[in-house]
Amino acid sequence: MADEKVYKSTKSLAARFRRLVLSTIDPRALIHAFKIINYYNYSHVAELRQAQLGRNLAISPNASFVNARNLVIGDRVRIGARVSLWAGPGKGRIVLAEDVMIGPGAMLTAANYRYNDGSPVTRQAMTEGDIIVGRDVWIGANAVILAGVTIGDRAIIGAGAVVRRDVPPNAIVAGNPGVVVASRHPEGLSAGAGFADGATNPAVQTLILRELPGTDAATLALPLDRSGVDSFDLITLRTALEAAADRTIPDQDWAAIATLDDIARLPALADLGQQAGPTAAMPAPVALSRRPVAAPVMHHSPAPETPGQPTPGQPTPGKAARRYQINMPQMALSGLSEAWLFKELGDLHWQMITEFLQSPSSAISDDTGDRLYATFTRILLDVDPSLRGFRENDPLAIDAQLDRYGASIFFGTHTASTGTATARAQTMSTFAKYGERGSNTSLIKGSPTMPRPDAIPALPQIPEFGRDYRARRALTQGDSLFECDYDILAPHDINGVGLLYFAAYPLIFDLCIARHEGPAFLLTHSTVRKDICYYANTEPDETLVFRLQARLEPSEGLIRHLATLSRKSDGVRIAEVESIKRRV
Repeated sequence: MADEKVYKSTKSLAARFRRLVLSTIDPRALIHAFKIINYYNYSHVAELRQAQLGRNLAISPNASFVNARNLVIGDRVRIGARVSLWAGPGKGRIVLAEDVMIGPGAMLTAANYRYNDGSPVTRQAMTEGDIIVGRDVWIGANAVILAGVTIGDRAIIGAGAVVRRDVPPNAIVAGNPGVVVASRHPEGLSAGAGFADGATNPAVQTLILRELPGTDAATLALPLDRSGVDSFDLITLRTALEAAADRTIPDQDWAAIATLDDIARLPALADLGQQAGPTAAMPAPVALSRRPVAAPVMHHSPAPETPGQPTPGQPTPGKAARRYQINMPQMALSGLSEAWLFKELGDLHWQMITEFLQSPSSAISDDTGDRLYATFTRILLDVDPSLRGFRENDPLAIDAQLDRYGASIFFGTHTASTGTATARAQTMSTFAKYGERGSNTSLIKGSPTMPRPDAIPALPQIPEFGRDYRARRALTQGDSLFECDYDILAPHDINGVGLLYFAAYPLIFDLCIARHEGPAFLLTHSTVRKDICYYANTEPDETLVFRLQARLEPSEGLIRHLATLSRKSDGVRIAEVESIKRRV
């Protein structure tokens, strides 16, 4: 039987119009439209709200995302049509560093179903593993990247490749299973970015993970501003790396890092872990060994004719002493002025640093020539019995000593004493420079040039005072008991270089706490302890928010307050204050 000829039918204009009308009133078509909208929302729009997104992204509208709370996308990433980024339902993350490009139809999944417990696959548990994609990686169309894979910087994954194992930097991978078939650069090395021309140094990565508790391999590829690592973490990390490598990292190289993995490519650290001798392995933390602290000077000799001047003789590196007679400039409320004492301790601290650096404060700079500014990070003052125990006309002796950790963190130990009262203080400081010229909110840490490093030998590890500051800085505060605004009084609160003055914080705290306790509180109570951790700075025209986090009465007559200060404009916490006052 011959095949019957069949022709495609063509509907008339009226028939097509009738079909259009019927489709608009058919409820099944409307339901399907809502299904499409719902799918786009839960697979794309709602998921991206949970992801950590960089800047200048290009994401196809039909890309699909799952568990995007575990998804981190760096700056300038390009995600093509029908790409699937499926993070794990538990902790399995997908991290895309800067300048990654993913072609159409590619799939990255940080979780796989198991298949061997006897139940249907859809009811079995999943195995998770982070997928880390380095900088400037190109993933071709329809490639598949499986859980637990790390792709090194500048690698290329060919179209249709299935990647089950880690890919080294610069490698070109093709096939199923994916194998390295070539190098992106003929010499097999990186083309630049200002870092070491070679693979990431695993010994440096190991030290980074050890020095920054709470970080993991996935954190190494994250942009610094989204890694959870702050400037204090970076300065302690740099010190540890320089000690392990027994060399200084140039400031211009350090300033160029964008991720923690960039540190592992710095030329100064290229041979870390490969040297012979003590630095060949990552040094374990060692017991802290400090020079003995000078005992309090409890004498009653007459005060010098010019109170407040250093004692005679050549300055000894890392030590300072001053003698005073307590008169009205040093007094407040029938006792020693807390504001004066903070200023004087700060001045002693920086006197010892400038003597060590052999430079006036205005000339301190890093090796790129940028000016560095003195920045206190913590001051702890303990007084016995209280500031009211210091009496008018008493001779006052202050002795101080300086230690350092690396080139950038300095620790002061101070004792102020008379025959009737003693105050002991610890101070910690670093150096900062402007990240954006003229912006007090963009300060970054810097390292000064040291003419004679051996004048004050470096401590083998950061003291407990610094480790405690670092731990407190990482904490998140809970609900507050009381809040109020504080408008900065520039002539009093701003220092000579335009920053919020460290010695203004005690008064800011007292003014705000008096709003909570009542104006008579400061008349009837005197400071026993003041512990201030400084985290950031602010512009002179900013409004601060004071938050009282806790109020305790540890014993009769003592009241302990815990509070924070934050910028009102962006909510950034700039300080944390612990205060104990005694009723007098």
